[in-house]
Amino acid sequence: MKKLIVSICTVFCLMAAPLTAVEWGGLFFNDTGAGINGPDYNDLEISQANGLSLWLKSPLADSGFYFSGEALYKFKLTFPKGDSPVFEQIADVPLLKVAGDVELGSGLLSLNAGRFYYVDSTATVLSQTIDGASVKYSLPAVNLGLFLGYTGLLNSLNVPMAGCSPKPEAKIYDLAEPYLPLGVTFEFPSLFANQSLELDAYYIADLTVSENSRCYADLLLSGPITNSVFYNVATSFGFVNFKDLMNYSSFALLFFPTKAVTVTAGANFGSADDQGPFVAYSSLAATSMLAAGKITPKAAFTYTTDSLYFNVGGNLPFEYIDSKYGISVTQWDFSLMYNIFTDFQVGFTVNTTFDLTGSNSHNFKAKLSAALAF
Repeated sequence: MKKLIVSICTVFCLMAAPLTAVEWGGLFFNDTGAGINGPDYNDLEISQANGLSLWLKSPLADSGFYFSGEALYKFKLTFPKGDSPVFEQIADVPLLKVAGDVELGSGLLSLNAGRFYYVDSTATVLSQTIDGASVKYSLPAVNLGLFLGYTGLLNSLNVPMAGCSPKPEAKIYDLAEPYLPLGVTFEFPSLFANQSLELDAYYIADLTVSENSRCYADLLLSGPITNSVFYNVATSFGFVNFKDLMNYSSFALLFFPTKAVTVTAGANFGSADDQGPFVAYSSLAATSMLAAGKITPKAAFTYTTDSLYFNVGGNLPFEYIDSKYGISVTQWDFSLMYNIFTDFQVGFTVNTTFDLTGSNSHNFKAKLSAALAF
């Protein structure tokens, strides 16, 4: 594993060596957290995390392309009540890519190659850092895209994927489970009346011993209803090994009463096992585990200025159990971030889960954070 980390750093340095006009910077960050669970509230857990990230970006001569990269190290010390402290370390290279745009015919060809963040139109099939390449050809009426990726060289300690857990003995860098996602996208940015339509198709080849390959067909329709009200409707139908059908669907309204205020409301659905023709919705995106087997209405309020970010939101999941939907919890989150200076930010977040079954198994987590850029 040490050889792998050294090799990654060596490649990073060799690629950066011939670059000119290099921009670079970094970020120190600190997170102090606490959590407690009901009904007894006697299991207070405290955690302390610190880290450093370094980034660089530089054009590749006059080609229209640029190189960018980021390296990360962080550690976390957890103090469970009545148990020994737990020390964790992570070292990663979350970004290492060549990207750029080239005019080709009547369109624009965009390329990303290396390690970068990729997300599909529904954000539930793929939403993560990945190794691979994506190509997009933008024309006046349609945008065409191709994507190919591989997950087996990622750090599972830093890149969460649904159904994939780091090895118990993992330290610093743990190779993720190997999957090979392929995708093709068709986007119509102004189909009619400023409405946009996107159609995606993905195949995720499972290279692990379980061999549960999956394929998906996504549809996203979005656009304005009025000057201050927007909507988006998304659905994703998938198959496991081309036989077990699953579905994820969502609807959201976004209201912008002022430039600083955003109000959102909507709901999402994830299919469950033994629900008619469906099985539980699953994908590589970690968010798919939260959506599977539930209908989840949700709402949020956001206030943003140049120096302040405030958000409060909640949801009420209806979970499909024993052939019927029921409510067991409601979840509410609060976040506040403030830029004291241009390069210094502090934040405070609270995550709560309220038990509605009568057992008072509530959960409360809070985190105080600070970040200094240089």
